[in-house]
Amino acid sequence: MRISTSQLYANGVNSMLSQQAKLSKTQLQVATGQKILTPSDDPVGSVRSLELTRAKEKTEQYERNGNLLDSRLRLEESIVSNSVDVLQRVRELSVQANNATQSNESRQSIAFELRQQLDNLLSYANTKDSSGHFIFAGYQEGSSPFSKTAGGYVYNGDDGQRQLQVGPARSLPDGDPGSEVFMNILNGNGKFQTGSNPANTGSAVIDAGSVTDLGQFNRETFTVRFTSSSQYEVLNAGGAVVSSAAYQDGGDISVGGMSVKIKGPAAAGDEFTIAPAQRQDLFSMVEALAVSLETPRNSNSGRALQNSEINTAISNIDQAMDHLINKQTGIGSRLQSLERQTDINAGASLQIAENLSLVNDLDYAEAISRFSQQQAALQAAQQAFSKVQGLSLFNYL
Repeated sequence: MRISTSQLYANGVNSMLSQQAKLSKTQLQVATGQKILTPSDDPVGSVRSLELTRAKEKTEQYERNGNLLDSRLRLEESIVSNSVDVLQRVRELSVQANNATQSNESRQSIAFELRQQLDNLLSYANTKDSSGHFIFAGYQEGSSPFSKTAGGYVYNGDDGQRQLQVGPARSLPDGDPGSEVFMNILNGNGKFQTGSNPANTGSAVIDAGSVTDLGQFNRETFTVRFTSSSQYEVLNAGGAVVSSAAYQDGGDISVGGMSVKIKGPAAAGDEFTIAPAQRQDLFSMVEALAVSLETPRNSNSGRALQNSEINTAISNIDQAMDHLINKQTGIGSRLQSLERQTDINAGASLQIAENLSLVNDLDYAEAISRFSQQQAALQAAQQAFSKVQGLSLFNYL
């Protein structure tokens, strides 16, 4: 077959260009450490690489969400723990104030510290995170969630609870709205509350009581009324007498599955109430105690009323502490769940990285060997072209 000079020349050039392209590609692979430079290099591998890259990005987002969640939950846990410490101090002050040796002046001094502790609680409830967001405001994180008004303490946030996705099928709340942490706490003993009529003239004091029969307990309201210093009757919410008995100082008075104790001398007309527990904010609980201690009591009946108010406050504080401890436990459970998910994410990240490496990473030993072969092939093509280019018919004449 006859081959023209131009065709021979073109074949030589194309051979060199092909070898140069192969060499350039291998050189780029070695420089980047990647064996897939374009989808056409390995269509199946390219698709797999894209899938793994997307999975890697999702896992990295889960990790970022997890770090944010961990930070916010640990801050919330710290605030709730500090609030429990404050309430523990409030309880200690309550017990101290309930001592018969306390004077009006000493109780007012205790009330002064109570108000300082109340300020601490309010400050904790209005805590901001590192981004300046109020952590107990729900979705209204740009505004202070708690404030004091003439009518009491007000929650300005909402009940929103943001969920952060920390795994393919796992989301966790990054906090709790203040309405669930500092508000809506059942007062009294958690089932019912007791109280003394401010108009009582005797010096008897009622305790917080307890539920003795859940089968009979149906959240009814009752009034214990003394018909004389030695006799009392129990009335229901409609004013009907449901029982009556001789008064025994410190003895049990049972009604509706509940039992209370009244201690001290009572007077005819004295009344004590037993009513269902109501939801209350913990700030008002401490405030009520401070107000009681700030009010001078100069009569036996006045001091008895104050003792009943202190007993009520102690029961309220116990309920508030239990409430916060339960919240603290819930936060701890979330942190444990997050820790387990973080370990799962770390394992997934490692597996994805290994698979990406198998798909994308270059085998340097093979690539360098191939580079040397391609370099030799290019040199051979260049030498062959040089010799062919030098051929002429005149060399044989």
